[in-house]
Amino acid sequence: MKNKIFYKMTALLLSSALLMSCSSNAGTQSTANEAETENKEVNLNIKTMSQSLVEYQDDDYYTNWESQNPNYIKLNGSSAELEGTGVSIEEGTITITTPGTYVVSGSLSDGQIIVDADSKDTVRIVLNGAQISCSDNAPIYVVSSKKTIISLAENTENSVTDGSSYVLSDGSDEPNAAIYSKDDLTINGAGKLTVNSNYNNGINGKDQLKVTGGTIAINSVDDGLMGKDLVAVKDADLTIDAKGDGIKATNDTDADKGNVVLESGTYSVTAGSDGIQAEKNLSVFDGTYEISSTEDSIHSNGTINIYGGSFEIASDDDGIHADSTIDISGGTINIQKSYEGIESALINISNGNITLSASDDGINVAGGMDSSSVNGRPGQNSFSETSDNKLTITGGNIVVDAAGDGLDANGSIYMEGGTVIVNGPTNNGNGSLDYDQTFEMNGGVLIAAGSSGMVQTPTDSSTQNSVLISYSQIQQAGTTVKILDGNGNTIVESTPSKSFQAILVSSPDLKIDAAYQLYSQDTKTADFTLTKNIMTISETGEEVTVGGFGQPGQGGCRGIKPGMQNGEMPVMPEGERPAGFKGDRQMPEGTSGATQQTDGTSGATQETENPGDAEETEATV
Repeated sequence: MKNKIFYKMTALLLSSALLMSCSSNAGTQSTANEAETENKEVNLNIKTMSQSLVEYQDDDYYTNWESQNPNYIKLNGSSAELEGTGVSIEEGTITITTPGTYVVSGSLSDGQIIVDADSKDTVRIVLNGAQISCSDNAPIYVVSSKKTIISLAENTENSVTDGSSYVLSDGSDEPNAAIYSKDDLTINGAGKLTVNSNYNNGINGKDQLKVTGGTIAINSVDDGLMGKDLVAVKDADLTIDAKGDGIKATNDTDADKGNVVLESGTYSVTAGSDGIQAEKNLSVFDGTYEISSTEDSIHSNGTINIYGGSFEIASDDDGIHADSTIDISGGTINIQKSYEGIESALINISNGNITLSASDDGINVAGGMDSSSVNGRPGQNSFSETSDNKLTITGGNIVVDAAGDGLDANGSIYMEGGTVIVNGPTNNGNGSLDYDQTFEMNGGVLIAAGSSGMVQTPTDSSTQNSVLISYSQIQQAGTTVKILDGNGNTIVESTPSKSFQAILVSSPDLKIDAAYQLYSQDTKTADFTLTKNIMTISETGEEVTVGGFGQPGQGGCRGIKPGMQNGEMPVMPEGERPAGFKGDRQMPEGTSGATQQTDGTSGATQETENPGDAEETEATV
C-alpha cells in the first residue's frame, strides 16, 4: 500500500502531516523509540545552543527573598519609610546606594527609585505590591550597579507609570524608559507588572536585559522591551502594545552583540514598527507568539534562527525578514497576513510546519536590505540578483498562498525533502515558482498551482521527476487534480484554493517510462507516460511546450522574453497599470507568456483573488 500524506489548510491553519503505512506493532514501537531518542538529542542540542548564546546566573532566577535579610521600603504617597539601611530618602526620591535586597510596597504618586551603587554591586529590588509613578522622569532608574534585579513577588500586582515629558540634564538623552538601566538588568518572579510608558520606551537595559519570569504588560508610546547588547527571555508571560518596536536589541557596532534570544514563554505583541527586532542574531527556541505589526513581525538586520515555538503572525510588511540568513528547523508558523511571508538572502528550511499568506511573494530569496512595501510604499533599498541567494528546503511542511510569486529566488532553489504546496498567483504577471539561476528538485513533494503567464518548472539538472499540467482554460478554485499510477493508486491529489491554469507536481513516486492517469475532479481526462524528468502536458495528456517561459536560459522567466528592452519589460507609469503587474513592469500586449496549446491558443488572463479568501487547501500524496 502506498504511503499517503494529507495536508489541509483551513482558514490559514496547517495541520500536521498524517503518515499512514502498514507496519507491525514491533516496527511501530521501534520507530517510536527511535523518535523519542531523536527528540532527546534535538532538545539537548537546542539547550546547548541556547547556553552558548545566553549565560544565565543563579541570581537571574527568582528565589525566596525573605531569607536574604531584606531592607523594606514602604511607599506612602509622596514619600517613603525605610526599615533597614543602604537607602536615602528625600521627599519622593528613594536612592539605593549599597548592594542588597530591597522590598518595595505601597504607592508613590510622583517620585523615583534610583539605584546608584558601585559598579561591582548587585542590587535586588522586590516589587511586593508597589505602584510607582513619576511625572517627569523614569520611575525606576538604575544609574550604576554591576547588575540590578527586579523581582515580582508572587501573587502581587505592581505598576510603573511615567509622564509624557522628562526633565533631563542639558545635552542628556537618558533615561528614556519607564524602567531604565545603564547596566545589566534582570526581571524575574511570579507576580505581575504593568509598565505604562508615556514618554518613550517601556523597559530599556543599556547592556544585557534578561527576563526569566513574571507576567508583564507593557504599554509604550515607542519601543516596548529593549536591551542594547542582549534581550533574553524565558518562562515569562509578556503582553506588549508598542507604537515602535515590540522587543528590540540595538547594538549595531559589536559583532557578537545586539542579539535577541527567546527560549520559552508566552508573547502577545502589537507593534507600530517591527514586532521583534535584532541588530545581529534573533534565535527562537520555543514559546507561543501572537504578533501583529505594521512593519516586519520578526526582523533581524543579520540572521534569524527558529528552532521551535508556535507563531501566529499578522504583518503589514514581511512576516519574517532577515537581511542575511533565515534558518527554520522546527516550530509551527502561521503567517495569516503579510506583504511578503518569509524573506532573506539565504533561507534554509529543514523542519517545521509553515503556513503563510502574502499579498506579494510568499517565500522570497534576495540579497540586500529590506525592499518590502509598507502600506503600499516601496522600501528604499532594493534587493539584488546573485548566485549567492539560495532557498534550500530539506524538510518540513509548507503551504504558501501568494498573490505574487509563490517561491521567488533572485538566485537558486534547491529542494531535497519536505512537502511544499503553493497556491500561487491568479494574474499572469507572477508565477507560483520564480527563480533566476537554477531550481534543482532532488527530493520531497512539491505541488505548485497558479497562473500560466510566468510559469516555470525545475531545471533538468534535477534528479527527481516533475510534471507540469497546463490547461487550456482556467480551472476554478476547489477543482481537484489527481494523478494515479497504472494500478489505480493515487500518487498525488490536490485541491487548490484559488483558480489556476498550470499546476506543477514533483514526487519521488513519479517514474520515467511509467504510465499514469490524470483526473480532474472525478473525471479522467488523460492517460500519459512520463518520458523525461521535466515534462509538460496538457489536460488531454499531450506533451506541449511552455510558450516564452519555462527554465532560465531557455526563454524562461527572468530570461529574455518577447517585448523586453535590454532584458527588462517596458515601464508602465504608475496609475496606468492594469491588474497583473509586478512592480512597474508590464507584459506587452500579445506576449502574456501564457502556455501554448497544440492548437496554438493561449490561456486567458486570470482574475485576481485575495489570498485571504482561501478557505481550504487539501492535497494528498
